[in-house]
Order: sequence, then structure tokens, then C-alpha cells
Amino acid sequence: MNILNLLTKKKYFTGVEISDLNIRIAYFRPKKKVTKQILKSITETLENELILVEESIPENIIANGAIVDKELFRKIIKDIWKREKLYGSYAVVSIPEDKIYSHIFPFPKTVSDIHLKEAIDLAIDFQLPFKRDTVYIGWEDTDGAGETNKILVSTIPKNIADDYIKTLEEAGVNTFALESHIASIARSVKLQPGELSLLTKKNQSSVTIFTVKDNILQFSRTLPALFIKEENFLKDETNKIKNSLESELKETIHEVSFTETTIRDKFLKYLENISNLEPQSKWLIPVGAVVRGEISQGQDNQISLLPVGIAETYKYHNIKTFTKLTRNLLIVVSLFFLFTFIAAYLYIFSVSQIIQNESSILSTFPVTSDIIQKESLIKKVNSLTLVSQSILSNTPNWSILIDEINSRVIPGITMSSFGAPSLSDMMFVTGTAKSRDILNQFKKSFQASTYFTEIDLPITNLEQKADIPFSISFHLKDPSMLYYK
Repeated sequence: MNILNLLTKKKYFTGVEISDLNIRIAYFRPKKKVTKQILKSITETLENELILVEESIPENIIANGAIVDKELFRKIIKDIWKREKLYGSYAVVSIPEDKIYSHIFPFPKTVSDIHLKEAIDLAIDFQLPFKRDTVYIGWEDTDGAGETNKILVSTIPKNIADDYIKTLEEAGVNTFALESHIASIARSVKLQPGELSLLTKKNQSSVTIFTVKDNILQFSRTLPALFIKEENFLKDETNKIKNSLESELKETIHEVSFTETTIRDKFLKYLENISNLEPQSKWLIPVGAVVRGEISQGQDNQISLLPVGIAETYKYHNIKTFTKLTRNLLIVVSLFFLFTFIAAYLYIFSVSQIIQNESSILSTFPVTSDIIQKESLIKKVNSLTLVSQSILSNTPNWSILIDEINSRVIPGITMSSFGAPSLSDMMFVTGTAKSRDILNQFKKSFQASTYFTEIDLPITNLEQKADIPFSISFHLKDPSMLYYK
């Protein structure tokens, strides 16, 4: 049995739309439904309801898809998270597409899975208009029809993504996935099956023209608002894109008004609290983000613009949850023994005071059975105290070691296991590194620790340049530092 699966069986997700003037949030919350039975007994069943939250934000906190005022943005998000009690949930965050570049690369379906990944890596290296080491990259198979595999590749500058990730983390948000507005829209919008639809989404500082087919993003182009000066410019540009795509794809494109779009039928059951006076298109993004969290673990192959993929994100959160649980259990056990010792000490002290106060009186009387029983009780309490002290002095505080290991982990390192036969034996941590340079930095981070010594990181798989498996071993400089004193 996998204990991580047992401990993290259920995850609760929140869809977060971040835009220039608004933050919209969608999350599921259990609602109580009370029914009366024949015998007037009451039973409660739980159903999920979708809660929608909208918060206006001042201008120039988010601009052109990037965070400008990190401190104020962090405060706003933190206040929402606290008010809605969302600290136990995982967030699928959808951000403006201004800084996100997306492109579809076609590959023959005859290419095997292994060679397909190599072909995608080559396309990313030679055809993207960015240096690979300056952006985070995600890709997904759009299940192209015919004899072609259409691979959608999206990138975001690292500094833009890192600002979102760090600021959200400081606000108490567990970011599970990072994606663009149009990726969330493609998941939730209701369009005609099998048709290639073209939509135009107007933002505060840009306009995005994109196409969707069977709820999969096919094409996107974002135009800064500064370029759209003439009255008919946007219309003419849209027609050019439409005609160009129809000529290239040999397929009719149906233009759809974005403001008149609605949410897919399969999600309408959650939308009881959307006012009939506001368009459903207003909630396409947060709904599209939150329903991504309903995808089963291992089935989510969609793009996430975090430094690691969805599979690694699952592992990271599982390890993080397990580490917190282990630490909390150790604290609870430690406190139990501490309070037991204090209670025993106070009892002994009170009994000794009673004995001292009555010693003069007792000395004039012969020894009774009651005194013998008290003496026996004191001996038992003393024995319990000695046992408690012995247990405490031989119980290592593992949370100190776990916290030290976590503090040495750097971005780009994913830990998968930790082994420690005993405090005096060789310990090890295994996982994967995004690159060999990151792996070397990780070793230096361990070497800088005042807790570890004899650090050994064998060099293996020299031909492998990315996602390098490793096993780093070490000894404790002073094992006694983990024992209670």
C-alpha cells in the first residue's frame, strides 16, 4: 500500500482567474441537504456546490500579463484566501496570455512516442523565438485528426512565472498548475462539436484572437492595444487571420462572439448561483480552471507553465504533505511525553509536600497500612518518571533533520524518497534534477550544511542532460543533536 495515496486521497481545488482589473475565483464546497425519514429521524448527505467570488483590484497591479505591485497583489489574494477559508485547497491559476507564447507543431503519427519527444525537443530548440533557458515550456498532444499529430507548445518567461509563483506562495496559495486564460476558456466554453471556432477576447491592454475545436486550443495571437488604433484595424486583422487559417487548414472557420458564449452543458449543474443578468462568458475562465482539478491523477496531460510538470507537482505536494504529517506526529508524541513527565513531577512534588507537613505527626504514630500504600504509590510514580525520562532521552527529533533537508532543496530538484536506517548510518535522498548544473548546486547546498558530512553524489548517466536521476548520501556530523536534552 502506498502511504502517500492514503494520506492524500482527496484534494480540493480552486480555480483562480487573474486579470488586470479583477480576480475571479471558483471553488467547490460541500453543501448540506437534510431529508426527513418516516420515523422523523434526520439524515445528512453531502453534495458539492460551486462558489463564485469576484474581487475588483486597482489598476497597475497587473499590467500586460505581469505583476507590477507584488505587495498589494499578495495582500489582496491573502485576504480572499482567508475570507473564503481556502488554505487547504490547491489552486489552478489562470493568468493573462499577454506574455504567453503558444504554437502548434505538426508531426507525422508514424513517429513513435520516444522519437516524438525527441522531435518536440528539437522543434522547441530551433523554432521557438526564445532561448530555452529563459522560459518555462509546456506541451500537450491535441489529438490531431488524420495522419498528423498536432502538438501545442506554450512558453512563459521565467521571471514572469516566478513572480506569480512566489507571490502566491507568500499569500498562502498552493499553486498546482499555471495556465493562460484561453487554455481555461477552451476547457469550459460551449461550442459546436467538430467545428473550428474563432473567438476574439478583449483585455485591458490587449486583444487575443484564438481558435478552438472540440475544446482544444488550436491557434492564438495576442495584439497589444497600442497597435489597435484605427477603427477597422481589429476587424481587418481578424479577417486576415481567419482567411489565412482557412487556406492553410482547408477547413471552414466559424466566428463566434466571445461575450455571447456560454458554459458547457456538463458544468451547468454547478452554476445555480450565477445571476441571470450577467453573461456566462464572465465565468468561463475560473470555471475552466477549477474543473481541471477534477481530472484524475495521471490523466492530466494538459499544459502547466510551472517549472515542473503536473506529474512532478503531484509528487511534490505528496512529499510535502507527508513531511508535515510526520513532523506533526513527532511534535504530538514529544508533547505527550513532556506533559506526562510534568504531571508525574507535580504529583510527586505534591505528595512529598504532604509527607513533609505530616512527618512530625506521623513520627508519633506507628506505621499504618495507609502509609505503606502511599509509599508504594510513590515508588511506582518514581518508576514511571524514570521510564519517561529514558524514552525522551532515546527518542530522536526527526523533524529537525527533515526541516534541514527541505531547506537545502533548490528550484529544479524533485525529491522522491529519503532513507535513514539509523542516525549513525549513512542516509540518502533520491530524486531528479532538471539539469546537471542544478544537481551540482544541490550538492553544494548540502555541503554548506552544518549538520551533514561525508556527502557523496555519484556521477551517473553522463549522456543525460535533463531530468537526471540522482542519489545523494551523507552522515550526520553529530547524531546527538537530534535527541531531546
